[in-house]
Amino acid sequence: MNAVFTIAWRDIRATFASPKGCAIFFFFLGFMGVFFYNFLHTFVELTQRAPMFGGEAPTLEQLLRALFYNLHFILILVIPAVTMSSFSEERRNQTIRLLQTSPITATQIVLGKFLASAAVLALALACSAVYPLFIKVFGNPDGSLILTSYLGIFLLMCAQLAFGLWVSSMTTNQFMAFLFTMFGLFLLLILNWLAPSVNSGGLMETVLKYVASTDHLDMFFKGMLTVSDVTYFVCFAALFLFFTNVVLDSQRWR
Repeated sequence: MNAVFTIAWRDIRATFASPKGCAIFFFFLGFMGVFFYNFLHTFVELTQRAPMFGGEAPTLEQLLRALFYNLHFILILVIPAVTMSSFSEERRNQTIRLLQTSPITATQIVLGKFLASAAVLALALACSAVYPLFIKVFGNPDGSLILTSYLGIFLLMCAQLAFGLWVSSMTTNQFMAFLFTMFGLFLLLILNWLAPSVNSGGLMETVLKYVASTDHLDMFFKGMLTVSDVTYFVCFAALFLFFTNVVLDSQRWR
């Protein structure tokens, strides 16, 4: 495990020693701040208008769910930026050869890279907690919904990172790694909507809906924690980490 933590610490330091780390935090927290301000402004307006028009005022839980749903979209842009250089840049500079010829396994390299990426984004996610905490301080939302939503976002983030590392391991071009990772994550997001048009009511629709991350994430955003949804994200991450390990092993013997 020492090799895993050494690789992870090296990558974490490299991230924050370059403008890349600052840019990731700036865009992640900046986009979330813009969404939060707009949603909060709309929430206040709807709450004030509801008594005049006889409608039902939105709840704080609905405000939080809207914020977390848009965080899902933000990750589609942030995750590729984090993972695009994990392997592609090292392959282009041939520094990956130093890792592959050292007395460590491909699994340790993959786990180290994954741990570094997850740590960077987990820190950004922790900083973003200021927005729901603001609502908690000045309102009375369901605290368990905030906790389960953040757990769901973290699990989704880990699954997406594993996918991004796999894409990065197969190319030496960072831009291509970014593009294909973003396309793959966007496809996972919309699979739930595309499934009925592919095979309405059939087995393929059921499979595509299960593969899509949307329904699994919805349960966390509703404040519910189920074994099946946690298992989905863990298995998804493990599968693509395994694929990345296979790619690295095949490159070692070329």
